Amino acid sequence: MERRFKSFVDRVSAYMVETVQAPKCKKILVGVSGGIDSVVLLHVLINLGYDCEVAHLNYQLRGRESDEDEAIVSELCKQHALKFHAFQSPIKHVVDQSDRSVQMVAREVRYSKFADTAVEQGISVVAVGHHGDDQSESLLINLNRGTGPEGIAGMRPKRRLNDQVDLIRPLLMENRASILDYAEMCNLKWREDSSNQDDRYLRSQLRAHVMPHLNSVSLARSSYLMRQWVDQVIRPMIDQNFAYASEGESINIDYLRDLPPVLAHRLVLEGVRQWIPKASVNEDLINRVMDLIDLKTGKRIEVGGGVIWRERNRLVFLDSIDDSIVEESKLGPENGAVTLAGSEVHLNVTTSTPVQLSISEGVWLDADKLHFPLTVRTWLPGDRIQPLGMKGTKKVSDVLTDLAVPVSQRDSVLVVCSQGIIVWIIGHRMAHQFRITNSTKNYAKLYFYRL
Repeated sequence: MERRFKSFVDRVSAYMVETVQAPKCKKILVGVSGGIDSVVLLHVLINLGYDCEVAHLNYQLRGRESDEDEAIVSELCKQHALKFHAFQSPIKHVVDQSDRSVQMVAREVRYSKFADTAVEQGISVVAVGHHGDDQSESLLINLNRGTGPEGIAGMRPKRRLNDQVDLIRPLLMENRASILDYAEMCNLKWREDSSNQDDRYLRSQLRAHVMPHLNSVSLARSSYLMRQWVDQVIRPMIDQNFAYASEGESINIDYLRDLPPVLAHRLVLEGVRQWIPKASVNEDLINRVMDLIDLKTGKRIEVGGGVIWRERNRLVFLDSIDDSIVEESKLGPENGAVTLAGSEVHLNVTTSTPVQLSISEGVWLDADKLHFPLTVRTWLPGDRIQPLGMKGTKKVSDVLTDLAVPVSQRDSVLVVCSQGIIVWIIGHRMAHQFRITNSTKNYAKLYFYRL
């Protein structure tokens, strides 16, 4: 018995050092539900000499059972003189108001609370009790959903919860049988979660009806081998190509066209994940984004509260859509300024002849041709201007296209109007009829600053 005990502890110890790379000098926050996996995890970490604190979430989904789970974890912490962080986290109302499953909501709440608690306690590592059988089940679930290499790679031994905290899984190479064997040898007490037997959940169905007929060790091994490919080959390839293809929050279209389709799709997926994090990423979305490449400049799709634009040679990813209408502001006849859409627009009227008519931040106009107050507003579809030097008018949209103003920036372009006639597309073009001539006596300087 002692040999089996040492063998289990030695395997976990080696895994912590070689794979998880968690030095014993670090304090660990251990997530303990009261079930056998987390109870064994806590016990073995204590035996290995790690300085542990415990966090437990009571979701209040099973009434008295949930309270008894919390009670057994509390008692365990008292036995070992461990600091215990218990949280009442009712989630039923969240589940009822969303289309997410109980497991998904519980997982989000759990990891968020673990991360927050770790930061508050000055702890940089959180440990949870996932093991090899969990890994095998996750592999089957991911395959059932239609996954790629990263889904086959499964849960990772170590990943970031946030900028300050790592999540580790010290039991990931152990199976349910070895964990039960250890628990019985050590006479540990744990709670059985009745929801684990609920066939409404896919994982419970797999555990009860499918896994007994499969080799969970071999499945977990497959995830391990794929994780090596992902970490050492696939991920570096994605990162390198993404660095070449991206600029700001955009991806070069020509670069995408030159890639194998599978890699081009993967770079688009990376862009969505990084720049529009609230978007739900799936194959259909990636195909829609790729379709933008063959559409006209200016086409876009909205997703996850953000938008993806097709510009001349780039796909631009924005994480928000500003559909607000900027109110008109009046400017003049007195010298002054107005602020709209991130710009501060100034007016200065003078009788002094300008030393230089060409100024980078604005324009000089014939003040006597203007009717005050001027109107400052965002441009609208159908707006036209007679650009300086032209006889006829031109759509503002066409002017912006000719100037290669990025589509994603056009909504914020402002115009200055005099009695409904556009005087100046701010920062871009002034109108011919308001130009300064030899007969000009009063001069109006319009200029702006980006805030």
